[in-house]
Amino acid sequence: MRSASLAAFAALAACSGGNDEAANRESVLLSSAPAAGSSAFLVSGDPAGSFGEAFIGSDGNGIMLIENDDLRPAAAYYEVTGNAARRVPAADAALQTSLVAGSATPVNVKPITLAELAGSYAAINRDNAVTNFTLSAEGVISAGASSCRVNGNIRSASTIAGALPLIITLSGCGADDGDYRGYAVKAGEYAPAALRMVGVNRASFIDMLAFR
Repeated sequence: MRSASLAAFAALAACSGGNDEAANRESVLLSSAPAAGSSAFLVSGDPAGSFGEAFIGSDGNGIMLIENDDLRPAAAYYEVTGNAARRVPAADAALQTSLVAGSATPVNVKPITLAELAGSYAAINRDNAVTNFTLSAEGVISAGASSCRVNGNIRSASTIAGALPLIITLSGCGADDGDYRGYAVKAGEYAPAALRMVGVNRASFIDMLAFR
């Protein structure tokens, strides 16, 4: 009985250690956090890429997208809280990421309203899955006729200029199926796309360009 109890304890300890290790690989220390607002910059310390874009509220919270030499789509998604972030996907080892001093430039975000965004869209995700949807003036996203379906909503109020919070669900899209929360962003750099839609869940993220 004693040996069985010890074996069970060891198994629980190993499981807990695995969870701690996974959390460490998701957690990123930002030795220099992006400023409030929308910006693009060079980064060091993340093997996913050397370019970054950040959309940060006045409270220091927001998102940061790590991109490779091809820029979009993103290769890693950071949920930023001050000088710390949760990275999706989890890295192979604990990371400390830095913004390269003097490299930041503004992202040319555009003020947006739901009434302005209302209409029909065709969108392509970072894995090249294509979907169609409509967006109402109230912010409701309704799936179109494509097999990859997206439903959800975009909120009208945000602490980040040019970025509106969204919650969407993908279905029939293969490995990307699931619920995501993130932002719809309108910026001159994304033209001819009307919107960039990014979102994250516990294990994955989406990065979609939506065209009218």
